[in-house]
Amino acid sequence: MRAVFFFCLLMSLTVLPGCMDTINIEDVSLGLLIGIDLNEDENLVVTSSSPVFYEEAKDKEENTIVISNTLRESREQFDATVTALSRRGKVQVILIGKRVLQHKDWFNILDTVYRDGKNTTMSRVVMVDGPVSDIAMFTPKDKPRLPMYLVKLVDTTSEQNLSVKTTIQELHRQFTEKGMTPSLTEMHKDDQVKVTGTALLDHSGKYKFTLDIKQSKLLKILQGETGGIFSFTLSLPEQPEKGLAQKNKLSFYPTTLQVKTKVDFADNQFVFHTAVKMGIVMTERLFKFDVEKNAPLLEKQIADEIQRQMQQLIKKIQKAKIDPMGYGLYARGHEYNHWKKVKDNWGEALAEADVNVKIKIKIQDMGSNR
Repeated sequence: MRAVFFFCLLMSLTVLPGCMDTINIEDVSLGLLIGIDLNEDENLVVTSSSPVFYEEAKDKEENTIVISNTLRESREQFDATVTALSRRGKVQVILIGKRVLQHKDWFNILDTVYRDGKNTTMSRVVMVDGPVSDIAMFTPKDKPRLPMYLVKLVDTTSEQNLSVKTTIQELHRQFTEKGMTPSLTEMHKDDQVKVTGTALLDHSGKYKFTLDIKQSKLLKILQGETGGIFSFTLSLPEQPEKGLAQKNKLSFYPTTLQVKTKVDFADNQFVFHTAVKMGIVMTERLFKFDVEKNAPLLEKQIADEIQRQMQQLIKKIQKAKIDPMGYGLYARGHEYNHWKKVKDNWGEALAEADVNVKIKIKIQDMGSNR
């Protein structure tokens, strides 16, 4: 019986796949970062950053720039310049220059990313304010490999709600979804690479304007995103502002955050009501105020200021005829008969809509310094 067992085992091993197509890691150029930009002649400039695995190499990153007609064609040009077979199935970050996003329908450039099933769907997509090469060719000495550093930067700022995090899969959903418009993390490099906020696009993909990190927090709340870390510093106009310390400043973070949006249709327009409830912990107060006795008054002042900023942001978004909040999803879900009439021009319909925000604040902790 043992002889029969070993014979069967030996026969099964003969049909197992072998390693005829084995490729040594030194012979593969794993593109972890792809940069897409335009030069002064409006030609496509593609940058690739790949780790180097040769022990003899002094530089652990291989950066290459080519001018190409398409993203797929650039791969062949990379193969002609690097000493390994290029692979893009592990791309972590796709950097897109602002000059690209100032054109309509630029999204078609990414066709090969979605068409090739070997590509990952989790690549972070980032808009670069300035030349993409400034970031793509950056070699920080005190940071991890550049692609890993940028991934961590995008994820961390998203967790702190300083910007959005848009993967290549999420970007496809935003472009094909008529009820919202795309938004991307925005980066800039001076001495260091930093996230500067959120870039907002219209339905064609054309860049409209940028939200700074403070406005990005408000956008995340309007989107219904309540996870991660929120931290606010407000200037309360009802409080005195004088001296070096700017006495009207107050900082806090919410321990509870609830967002509910309802939609109606009246007087031939959509009407949105977004209610935001926050239970907050005060972390800084630079003015004198008896919170224990007058908490409701301070809560109202905080709520009024956040509400004013949100309404201001919404008006700016409506003027641009875009919808990064995704209000169109509520319109389609609850007022479909009216939605289907305007779905192909939703940005214009939202611009004419009545959008109301109501903020309710509850101070749960004022800190040890009263």
